[in-house]
This record gives sequence, C-alpha cells and structure tokens, in this order.
Amino acid sequence: MKFEAKSVGRMRIPPDKVIKLDSAHLRGEDLSGRRIIQFSAVGSRLEDCRFDGARIDNASFGAGKATSEYVRCSFDGVRINFGPGGYARFFACTFRDAKLSNWFCFAVELGRCEFSGLIRKSVFNGTVPKRHRTHAGRERNEFRDNDFSQAELIDVSFRTGIDLSRQRLPSGKDYLYVQDAESVVDRAYAEVSAWQDDGLRSQAMGLIRTLQRTVDGGQQQLLLRESDFVDSARISGKAARAVFELLRNPMD
Repeated sequence: MKFEAKSVGRMRIPPDKVIKLDSAHLRGEDLSGRRIIQFSAVGSRLEDCRFDGARIDNASFGAGKATSEYVRCSFDGVRINFGPGGYARFFACTFRDAKLSNWFCFAVELGRCEFSGLIRKSVFNGTVPKRHRTHAGRERNEFRDNDFSQAELIDVSFRTGIDLSRQRLPSGKDYLYVQDAESVVDRAYAEVSAWQDDGLRSQAMGLIRTLQRTVDGGQQQLLLRESDFVDSARISGKAARAVFELLRNPMD
C-alpha cells in the first residue's frame, strides 16, 4: 500500500506496516510503538511527530529526489534499520535510548539533535557527493550542535569535513578524539614506517592509510573507537593497539 499525504496538520496514518509519504506536511502525528516494515518519505515535512518505541525494518527518511525535513520529532526508544539516507534534514530531534543501524548519510543534515543508545555501522558526511548536489541543492551538509555524548558508536565514521568541535561526543577509554588529525596521523606514519617488524608494520600501515584517506577527504578531526579496529578481521589486534598508542601519545 502506498500512502500519499499532501495536506497540512493532523491526519490518521493507516495502521498498515508499510508507510510511504509523498509531499506530506504533518504536525503532531503519533506513530509510537508501531511495527513498520517499510517507511519512506519523499519531499515531506514532519513537525512535532512521535516515533517513540517504533520498530522500523527498512527506513528511508529521505527517499526520492526532494529533501524531507523532521523538526522537533521524537524517536526515543526506536529500533531502526536504515535504507539509503537519501535527502533529509533533522532539526532539534531526539533519539534517546535508540538503536540505529546502517545509516549512511551522504546528503543528510543534523542540527541540535540528541542521541543516546546505540548507533552501529553508519556514516555521516560533511560534504555532499558531487552526483547528489543538484538534488540536494547544496555542496555541504549542515551538521552542528548535536549531542552524541551518551551514545555508543560502533563502526561509525564522520567524514568529509564535519566539524567535530561543534558536537558533543562520547568519551571513555575506548574512544579517541584527535583534534589535529593531519599532523597526528602524519607523525604516526613516520613512526610506523621505521618499525623493523615487517608484518606488524604492514598491518599498522593499512590502518594509518585508512585514516589518511579520511583526512585527505577533508576531515580535520577524528573520533575513533579502538575496539572497531582491534576486533576487525582486516588487522591484528596487536597492530591496532600499537597505532592507537601512537595516536594517543604523538611524538614531537
């Protein structure tokens, strides 16, 4: 079933497990506790809507070629597996005690949003890829004043120029915030290149080159989770721990 909403204000969203909004402008709608197999929105605007406790198996909050906006919406307690992030903007939304997976945000904007719970396997871009700029209508994504400090981020990347100094980030022994990423990664590269253990050096260089690509893509600060690399099948735990030690204690 395709549900197209084009009126403004409150309306009854059908109880079906597939919800597709097209050019909708909704205020105060409540989808709390719903089990939704598929949710998609094209060129829609949702204000003060509630998704609290909802389970969404496949979500595309920015489907189609027009941007959808979510203003002061509550996603507290949701469990969402995302499809493509698409073209979407979230402003002053809350994602408390949420579980969010596979959120690949290349043309998604976030402002003054609050997160806690778990975010897994997700990417946030500061720059819109060239192929998406015509539909997005911009080159850069607004990404500011978001609070991730109470969230657990597993395999989450901030890329292409997101200013992490304007976000609240999680802390703790497993997380590493690198302020001057280019110089710190370059110093680590110089250190590792001089290691005598060929196997360890090769493994460590693979990790450092990954970080260099992120820096070369425009990311000036890094937020890294050591466990993401220690537990990776692509690099030994010994090499990952050695690199993180260099990143935490860069030599002059």
